[in-house]
Amino acid sequence: MRQILLRMKELGVSQTELARRMKVSRPYITKVLHEDVNFSFRTAAKMANALKMDFFPALRPQEEGGNGSENSDVS
Repeated sequence: MRQILLRMKELGVSQTELARRMKVSRPYITKVLHEDVNFSFRTAAKMANALKMDFFPALRPQEEGGNGSENSDVS
């Protein structure tokens, strides 16, 4: 979220303007930016697009001793 907030400041984009660009409500933007809330890749991509940012989620192997999900199987 830090990069989003920095980019908003850089561009002079308010939460209201970001909401307008994303076609969502301002309270939703406030919730996403300032609360610990899960949101979809679609929302993240819309936010990045509205702020003229690239959005490429990085998927990479975990380092050994990661978060304990090494035993989970993906079928």
